Amino acid sequence: MTSQPPPPPTQPQPPPSSTGEQPETDHINRLPDELLLLICTKINNAKSLCICNLISKRFSTVVRQTPSLFLTFPHRNPNNKDENLPKKLFNYLSQSFFRKPPPNNFDGALFQSAIDSLKGFQNVRDLRIELPSFQHDESIRNWHAEFGRGANVCVILFATSLRDLRHQSPSSNHQIQIQNPDHASLTNHLLQSRIASSNQCFREATWRQHVLRHVVENHRRTLETAEICDSEQKGKVVVNDKQQVNDLLDPEVKLPASGYGKLWHVQVLRLPESRCVLYGATVVAIRRTDESEEECEDVGVKHLMKKRCEVDEHGLLWEVLRHILENHAPARSLNINAARR
Repeated sequence: MTSQPPPPPTQPQPPPSSTGEQPETDHINRLPDELLLLICTKINNAKSLCICNLISKRFSTVVRQTPSLFLTFPHRNPNNKDENLPKKLFNYLSQSFFRKPPPNNFDGALFQSAIDSLKGFQNVRDLRIELPSFQHDESIRNWHAEFGRGANVCVILFATSLRDLRHQSPSSNHQIQIQNPDHASLTNHLLQSRIASSNQCFREATWRQHVLRHVVENHRRTLETAEICDSEQKGKVVVNDKQQVNDLLDPEVKLPASGYGKLWHVQVLRLPESRCVLYGATVVAIRRTDESEEECEDVGVKHLMKKRCEVDEHGLLWEVLRHILENHAPARSLNINAARR
């Protein structure tokens, strides 16, 4: 008589809950760390990941390795309608860099807490930060700025109005006319207004660079790209590579105190790729340079465009720049003295 094999060991069953029901199996603990890290990368949001960091020691270990982060600076309290957050943020940042106390009505602790939340992440390679915008000029469509040894350029695109032709027949494109020529022409009033707004964008870009330096200093070993934009996605300051990260954190790399700019204006600008028409389109490019650097006609915009195409970033601003640089000469030259701003 052959002996029967012993029965397989029974799996221990979790104790029933106080209600008598069998508790559900914790399936997420069956996932490998690599898959959890992929999920964290897809989540991306720094606030949500900080919450995930509190779940368990295992989650904390995985979350801290997330390579891509998105941090949104908290907006003002909607119950406080008199609070002007962009102005107070600007004042707080400007004073904090000179080690002065923040304004009484600005929640500086909340701002610092948002920055401190990034310190626990040990492998940040791509960082995106969103701040409220200081700029309220509705004619600004996009602006882009990069600063460092190889680039100190801010480009701003204005348009009085925009017409989308994607839902119209191509045969109607040639019928576009300016209904009100004064609406799109570069009058003295419009010129002064757009130069003033360009200076404001340039100041905002400079302060965003200071914010980036303040935030990324704890990630200099791993960080490869960084971007700081506004909630309306109109403007951004970009750090493209490791060299620009090093330039950002290098105390010897300082922005020159002066520079120059160029202004292009086109009454009607047709964009065949995006099938849009811009009325009263103005491009202002501002470049900070040393006194020894020779002024160039395109303010370094062509070099900037080449770099952006290498990372496959295409948009309205780059299409406008390509058409304007190919077909139009600068309408104005601008002298920039940043020390007098």
